[in-house]
Amino acid sequence: MTNSFNCIATSIGSMPTVDPESAVKLSFQYLPEAPFWPQLPQRDFCEQMHAQYSESLPGLKIDREGRKIWIDTTGDFTPAFEIFFERYLARDYGFFRITETYAPGFYAFLHALQNEPLSKLRYVKGHITGPLTLGTSFKDETGKDIIHNEMFFDALVKGLAMKALWQIEELKQFGKPVVIFIDEPSMESLGSAFCAVSSQVVAEKLDEIIDAIHELGGLAGIHCCGNADWAMIFNTKADIVNFDAFAYMNKVLLYPGDIKKFLGRGGALAWGIVPTGAFTGNETAELLVSKLEAGFQLLRQEGIALQTILRQSLLTPSCGMGSLTMEKAEAILKLLREVSDRLQSLRTLERRTGQE
Repeated sequence: MTNSFNCIATSIGSMPTVDPESAVKLSFQYLPEAPFWPQLPQRDFCEQMHAQYSESLPGLKIDREGRKIWIDTTGDFTPAFEIFFERYLARDYGFFRITETYAPGFYAFLHALQNEPLSKLRYVKGHITGPLTLGTSFKDETGKDIIHNEMFFDALVKGLAMKALWQIEELKQFGKPVVIFIDEPSMESLGSAFCAVSSQVVAEKLDEIIDAIHELGGLAGIHCCGNADWAMIFNTKADIVNFDAFAYMNKVLLYPGDIKKFLGRGGALAWGIVPTGAFTGNETAELLVSKLEAGFQLLRQEGIALQTILRQSLLTPSCGMGSLTMEKAEAILKLLREVSDRLQSLRTLERRTGQE
């Protein structure tokens, strides 16, 4: 199935505020077609991207005051694993829920969906941290990455899948497709001396989570804000691939064959066109639209119709905004809105690129 996104805008998870209601308000104000629930890492350690999805994991240890989290693999965890996998096989979504302590932005988002006018709403967006990023963020009691412990890593992957399904179960009541982004900032380390994990293993774990998302009719996106093994990513079962189009567009577009195949099976490109960490405030909608048009042109040269590109594209910031100021975050969302509006304007498209 091909989704007609037509260059609507959404965002990556994090926002730089401690107030969930104000973050949700900005999400609906600037992204009414595809709002997202905000992570608030400045609010609490439990909202860091590795801690936020940790509840229910066997062996989990958290020192909130010391801002440390790890997995204790010592001792007999047989009873804990039996309960965990029993609940997983039963698809007990509630067992894997993210509580309000860990994600107040999600609950504020639900409240807004229940009470705000939703005339422009087309999609709702949630997110989880990806298996590579989480598997290399969590350490065992010796400091070794949990990704190298087969049993605990398997539980981590299945726990992430269930947290995605819990979000879909909560959000599908609003009658719109639910998009879940799998956030993988560590993907750029894959294949380097700093990451002793194969692309094949990562692809298999991503597809395991994506298969689960598809069970409940959700759409799965993969977000990577650096350079990555794009051929591998485009050949997963993902419905959306989100990349930093401001800094890495030319790197991604080095894989036109994989992109063409991806779009041909109905996949969508989420262009992270508004910079976050590199945002200066001098960027303009004209500049970013021109940059996108240059990317579109490269794909057109590979025989991909502009009509297809525009239909199967979304726009986002290049990464999350949790480390910024609120002034910068709102400026980024406002600029993203302007770029999306320009690309959705048929008159503007006809004037700039001609009609296919």
